[in-house]
Amino acid sequence: MKNINQSIESVAQKTKENNNGKVKKIDKSEVIRILKFVGFSISAGVIQISSFEILYHAVNWNNWWACYLISIVLSVIWNFTFNRKFTFQSANNVYIAMSWTLAYYVVFIPISVFGGDALENIGWHGTLVTVLMMLINFVTEFLWQRFFVFKKSINTKPLSKTVDILVDEITFKKLLLNEKNICAIPLSAKYKDLNEGDKLSFKNIENVKEKMKVKIEKLNKFLTVEEFQKFYTNSLTILELKDISLKSGVKKGIDDIVEQEQGGVLAVEVIKINAKK
Repeated sequence: MKNINQSIESVAQKTKENNNGKVKKIDKSEVIRILKFVGFSISAGVIQISSFEILYHAVNWNNWWACYLISIVLSVIWNFTFNRKFTFQSANNVYIAMSWTLAYYVVFIPISVFGGDALENIGWHGTLVTVLMMLINFVTEFLWQRFFVFKKSINTKPLSKTVDILVDEITFKKLLLNEKNICAIPLSAKYKDLNEGDKLSFKNIENVKEKMKVKIEKLNKFLTVEEFQKFYTNSLTILELKDISLKSGVKKGIDDIVEQEQGGVLAVEVIKINAKK
């Protein structure tokens, strides 16, 4: 017992040293990723089990492996599409990613088909065999996609979002004049996470019902307003947006904001989507 306690203490001490005396926390994003995968897998499972039940029982197609094969193909297409976009948020080439996913199923399907068929032949219920194969599929597919297919491309294509920006009436009218605009935005906490593909919704401070939505085509970051102005010297439309509070109506120039927050300037090249008056 004494030796066991010493071993436990030794492992704990090494763990503590490896983490610089801090307890290693579970990565929240990884937990969310797993939960998303679980959710989409459940929906894919519903599709698989429903299509299997329809073919195997409702249609009374007494051929387990054929019913299973069709049902798994339907679930794979569904699962891959949604997990690539929402779970792993990958910009990886869709054909390459799908090819590697198919490579997994080239191995998994024969094993599960022949293994499942063998279990059914020795008396296992067809539905029970299908559920078992689905569980094995869930675990192995997540590991394959997480640590191989999307390992180097996770979060390379984050989901687009829309950010509201209040502007004065003069700036709003200037924005309406052109299909494309280049806007200088203070790189504050509100805007630091903007990505290409995100949308901005400009609202006229004089009448917030007047809106204009644009899509971000390109982003550039500069340390100072001067650097931004030099880079875009020959551009036709440059708008230096102000940070406006709807409650107070206070307007701060971009120079003041950059100096205060020391975050720099975000040059946003945008294209108009729609305008509403």
